[in-house]
Amino acid sequence: MKPKAYSYVRMSTDVQLKGDSLRRQTEESKRYCDENGLELVEDFKLQDIGISAYHGKNVAQGALGRFLALAQDGSIPKGSFLIVESLDRISREKPETATALFLQILQSGIHIVTLTDRHVYKSGSGNFTDIIVSVVIMARAYEESQTKSLRVGAAWENKRKNIHEKKLTQVAPAWLRLSEDRKAYDVIPERLAVLQAIFNHADNGKGSYQIARKLNLDSVPTFAPSQGWHESYVSKLLTNRAVLGEFQPHRYIEAKRTQAGDPIADYFPAVISRDQFERIQAGRAVRRNRGSGRKGRNNINLFSGVATCGYCNGKTMIVDKGAGPKGGIYIRCDNARRGNECWAGLWPLKHLETAFLFFVKELDLKSLIVDSSAKDARLLAEGQVAAISNELVTKKKMRDGAFELLSDDSIGSDYIKVRIADLSGEIQRLEIELAELNTRAKRELASQADSDLDDQILIDAISAGPKDNLDSRIAVADWIRRNVQQMKIYPDGRDGPQREIDRMKVSLDPEVAQLLNASISYAKRHDALIDGSHRHFSVAFEGHRFRAVEVDRDDPTKHIVMTFADDDTWGTDRAS
Repeated sequence: MKPKAYSYVRMSTDVQLKGDSLRRQTEESKRYCDENGLELVEDFKLQDIGISAYHGKNVAQGALGRFLALAQDGSIPKGSFLIVESLDRISREKPETATALFLQILQSGIHIVTLTDRHVYKSGSGNFTDIIVSVVIMARAYEESQTKSLRVGAAWENKRKNIHEKKLTQVAPAWLRLSEDRKAYDVIPERLAVLQAIFNHADNGKGSYQIARKLNLDSVPTFAPSQGWHESYVSKLLTNRAVLGEFQPHRYIEAKRTQAGDPIADYFPAVISRDQFERIQAGRAVRRNRGSGRKGRNNINLFSGVATCGYCNGKTMIVDKGAGPKGGIYIRCDNARRGNECWAGLWPLKHLETAFLFFVKELDLKSLIVDSSAKDARLLAEGQVAAISNELVTKKKMRDGAFELLSDDSIGSDYIKVRIADLSGEIQRLEIELAELNTRAKRELASQADSDLDDQILIDAISAGPKDNLDSRIAVADWIRRNVQQMKIYPDGRDGPQREIDRMKVSLDPEVAQLLNASISYAKRHDALIDGSHRHFSVAFEGHRFRAVEVDRDDPTKHIVMTFADDDTWGTDRAS
């Protein structure tokens, strides 16, 4: 039988694959085997593409390491041949490390063939000349790699130092082009208009899918050859910090695009305000956590991902019973719909929407859907809150990381303590600034409450839900998702559905059931207005703020009782 031969190919980057190197090495290996009576094993893929030998990853994690392990346990027969283009394909590490690997392969009973000179390094031959030659070759390879690394790093740093005199690369975001003198980027007006429209849509609560669909329906030209706009591309635009003027340099390390240093500010012309950008990121984060509702529907669910059943804490859903006397659109507990240990009734969707929009004063409809100075002020405040909140999270993570370093004896604790103190001061400053912004927003909301515009007109328009009010409903739904931490609905009143109460009483200990009946009777005797059967919902916001409302079954703008808390202020308002 012919001795087996294995062709090992290593390329530090996949750029080489675009050339002729892989084909050439493969054909050279076949030719060598044919000329020397070897059987080339072709079903064993011995390739490390994009893996560097300078750091030894081709042995620690790559195909060469697996090959060596198989040779050492006898899976690859002794006397087999490892064919490489040159010894520097095996290793570019320090000479002592590279030589040890070279000898380890030979000691495993494997001969090494280098195609460049067709030299065979025989296993077990004890040829000291071969060993000396291998050390010289691999030492030179290590020096070349080290020199290249230093030169590339120095060239990169030099480019960064002169970045405002000459741009690093002509590659630019899709809405910019490099000027002829390579000193600046020029805006492409028609693309900038599209980009800003995309951000404005997102700022109004639309998701990437809805934005992409609108661009396609409006036949807006794409930024690159493509079959229309895609949700993924819109998402990339909305999260690209280049719109703020930032540039994040990258380098290819181990064939992977890796961030090189901190982002460079003011590298590109800023085309989107930081307030708008941060506001959009905050909204996208909420939609990722809570969901954005069914895509493409005409009647947006204002409470999607927010409202839950007050009786069983189950998810709620929209139920369309069609036309007719018993028809209509309702919101209902999904557990109750499926008969899963809940008997909650249905709540007409328009009734709940009207009650929510009418009584939840934290939601300022005028500044949300009407173009006005109030809307501009709200958007500015939300952007500032989002930016500060994001910075707060970053600073707190940095402080937590500094605390962890205190346990490392190799790092001076005095420096870390100073850093922790600095970060704590910055965090306190940001928290004060955030509290002031929230206080200012509350004052502005209170001042808008007495404006001449009738809220009922806006509510009627929003809760009607036809196609032409889709944008307004999206904006309201987005506000609810971003601002409401928890919403509970009780379609059958706080006492719950009678069937559920009766079932619960049967399962209770008789004495406990007696106490329950007594407490319900006591509550009804001492507050005749509240019999527990009125529809009820509660909404919780940040900062211990909440609002709970019992609503008249016939008139959603009439409340039976409303309880609210704003920080340290509590109140109860009963209808007369």
